[in-house]
Amino acid sequence: MEWYLYCLPEHPGRIMDEIQQQAGGVSYAPSPPEEFCGRREELERISAVLSAVGEHGQTVMISGPPGIGKSSLLNRLAYEVQERPGGQQSPVLRAEVFDLPGMIFSAFRELLNDLRRSSASAGFGALFDAESMKEATRYADDVFEKYAAPVEPVGLLPKAGEEIVGVFARSPEVGYDRVYQAFEELLRELGRQMRMAGHVAAVLLDDVHLASNHDRRLLRDVVHDLPPGILLAFTCRTEDGAGSGYATMQEEIRDLGIHEVQLSGMQRHEIRELGERRFHLSIEDAAAGLLEESAGDPFRLIACFNALRNRGLAPSRENVAEVIAGATDPAGLVFAVLPEAMKAWTEGLCILNPPFPVPIMACMLDLQGAGVTAMANRLQESGMFRKLPDGEYAFAHPLLQGHCRRELPEDARVALNARAADCFERSMHRLPGRLYVLLSLAGHLFHAREYGKAADLNLEIGLRFHHREDHDTALMLTERAALSAERLGDDALLAAAERQRDLIRQKTSGPPGVGR
Repeated sequence: MEWYLYCLPEHPGRIMDEIQQQAGGVSYAPSPPEEFCGRREELERISAVLSAVGEHGQTVMISGPPGIGKSSLLNRLAYEVQERPGGQQSPVLRAEVFDLPGMIFSAFRELLNDLRRSSASAGFGALFDAESMKEATRYADDVFEKYAAPVEPVGLLPKAGEEIVGVFARSPEVGYDRVYQAFEELLRELGRQMRMAGHVAAVLLDDVHLASNHDRRLLRDVVHDLPPGILLAFTCRTEDGAGSGYATMQEEIRDLGIHEVQLSGMQRHEIRELGERRFHLSIEDAAAGLLEESAGDPFRLIACFNALRNRGLAPSRENVAEVIAGATDPAGLVFAVLPEAMKAWTEGLCILNPPFPVPIMACMLDLQGAGVTAMANRLQESGMFRKLPDGEYAFAHPLLQGHCRRELPEDARVALNARAADCFERSMHRLPGRLYVLLSLAGHLFHAREYGKAADLNLEIGLRFHHREDHDTALMLTERAALSAERLGDDALLAAAERQRDLIRQKTSGPPGVGR
């Protein structure tokens, strides 16, 4: 299959040379705070909420369709709390939820790690020196580790025949109630320290719509008893057709006093500001009006301005109309002007679940040595990818990855998942995040139609999520196992998967879809 071989690629040196020659545009990642444009009314609303945090804990949900600028507003909020001269100069703890089962719990654990980093920083270290704060942190860390142990393997063994073997911890039973209590006590102590020092602590969560029902329970309970001194802000996509859970989230927060900031398209004066500040373009009023009507979200605007720059066109109304014509999918405009070399890289990486470990990316693109470092540099310069705080990567915006996945031919999708499964198997001992490794591997094996290994692995992990009472995640994994057993014609394995599925269904209202 010639396309597949080129996509991976078969000629990494030639593709690297082409990528080094391409001109990068403005990134599709969330806007840096210093380049943030418009949204003054929304910022004023959040500032009013922030002013009340000292008396009562406050929660803000930033909502809107994909590409509307939710994460950029969260970036700006972090700046307002921590860095703006004359502002709060207060700690910000931030985590991001990714599209894998159980990831909001991992995000809460990352908040705990972020708290440790903040306590060691020169600016905020004194705020965390109290013994009561240290004890609350130690206790939460211990509870989180014990709660995760039945799901996360303590080690991964080499393949034995066709099996992927995980060694799981046998730890004392730690249920959800203790996890919530530990996190509640940690936030209460953090809030107390903040008030004593005249500060607030901002806890920011991005892409909460990706959380499972069980994971959202932790968020809802935390919001219900949020202590003074704590601002919790999170983003949620409003498109329920994409499985966002927004309607459910709205219903859950209605009686909790949560402030919702809904984002819509940018107005023409904001569009002109974006063109000037981020692209150094002077947008005439007629062109800004057309964009306001047809492409008012920041993602489409950046795609349009990058396309104009790429084609050497002035931002006139006629040129804007030509660029956006026929681009029903906002990401389609991006890929229409993307150099072929970068298209090959995006296709080779789009089936991975973020965050992407660098060794897996290098394996997928068949790069070694100095080529790996060059790859990382070129990905960031392209504006199509972003580097995460722990050194991993993700697409600069989920719309880019979603478009790329949809455009993949079925045979290429299967082949890329097979390659990804092989890359994870070969690199699993060198990768952090054991649960991420096994969940990724379970998904790639299933989508690569390697049903023998997929059935066993999805069944085992599904059972462990069931034991942790994350039943919708457990059901999704178990249904993968059942479908794999059915494709194999293995009646005994199918019966085992169906028994597990029936057991889980007793604890949940209904089955989700099989794949992700």
